Amino acid sequence: MKKMFTKLAFVGAILFATNSLAVETVCYKNGLDTPSQIESAKLDGGMCAGKVTVGEMLKNGWQILDINVTTENGKLSYSYYFYQNTKQGLSSGTYASKLDYGKKEFSISPMAFKIENLTNNKTTIQKGNLLVGQSGIVVHIYDNDRRLIVSNAKVISSNENSSVIEYFAFDDLKQKAIPTTNRVVEKGDILLLNYMYDQSLLIAPDFNNYKAVKEDFAQNNFIHPDLFGAALKFQNQPLPRVEDFQNFAIEQNLGTIFIVLNRKIFIYDAKTFTLLDSYSLQIGSSKKQLPFFTRVEEIKGPLIDLKNIPIVSDVLGLNEDGIDDSSYDNYYKQLLGVK
Repeated sequence: MKKMFTKLAFVGAILFATNSLAVETVCYKNGLDTPSQIESAKLDGGMCAGKVTVGEMLKNGWQILDINVTTENGKLSYSYYFYQNTKQGLSSGTYASKLDYGKKEFSISPMAFKIENLTNNKTTIQKGNLLVGQSGIVVHIYDNDRRLIVSNAKVISSNENSSVIEYFAFDDLKQKAIPTTNRVVEKGDILLLNYMYDQSLLIAPDFNNYKAVKEDFAQNNFIHPDLFGAALKFQNQPLPRVEDFQNFAIEQNLGTIFIVLNRKIFIYDAKTFTLLDSYSLQIGSSKKQLPFFTRVEEIKGPLIDLKNIPIVSDVLGLNEDGIDDSSYDNYYKQLLGVK
């Protein structure tokens, strides 16, 4: 049982640490005689590594999100959960730099909160102007440096002063070789919004648009669309559905999906597939590629010739060659409900 628990905590720690915009660490000190000793004690574990005190961590820009204090045989043990944003904002690019972060607009910066209340699988946090559909994870911290992702989370309402968060199952690690946990969200757990938002998939009609968005969102790590194209080809799925985007995002640990359409960028949360933001992109297109810009060729369905199905042919604008320049626009307008 102990071995299973350690494996779960280890996997959760790896996932939580992969967000390149944030750094987190858990440090501890055991066997103290009095509370005052923690002020001068060099913390063990994590990035502290027996070299720095709590005060020195704070001076270095770390924030304390949680403190756990236990007593055993008259000795005190302290565990600190430290968190630090390494980058701020969205991008240094032309388009993204025009966004106003004080309003309900998209940002890839992670935000962490300690869960202070829990009613009917929902929590209210004192942070306003969040985006409905914005998602994240919940992390449970055990003694010392062990932690575990116990739930997904999403914003279901937000006003100027506060937001309501609802929790749903974290099944990103669904596979028979890895055990699951029955632990649920509890008070004292850590909510991390915008989890993996800097890890993204970019869908564009051609190379010029792909390159422009990729350069503009310099802080995002865009997985190459060839990987998604290869996945669709393997599945005999010539046109990506919403569930294809979501499943691929889970497999690749992606937080956001960017889709270029009609000279605009549409940014979606990968788990909820909620539109987070959109804005103009003044880049023209050369010959548009369906299903999107990729070097993977001949992504075909199993037994279906799309141009022989009247309804599909009309929607996509398919001609005798199977595609025309409006096919890309027509398909994504239908999929996203964009006019």
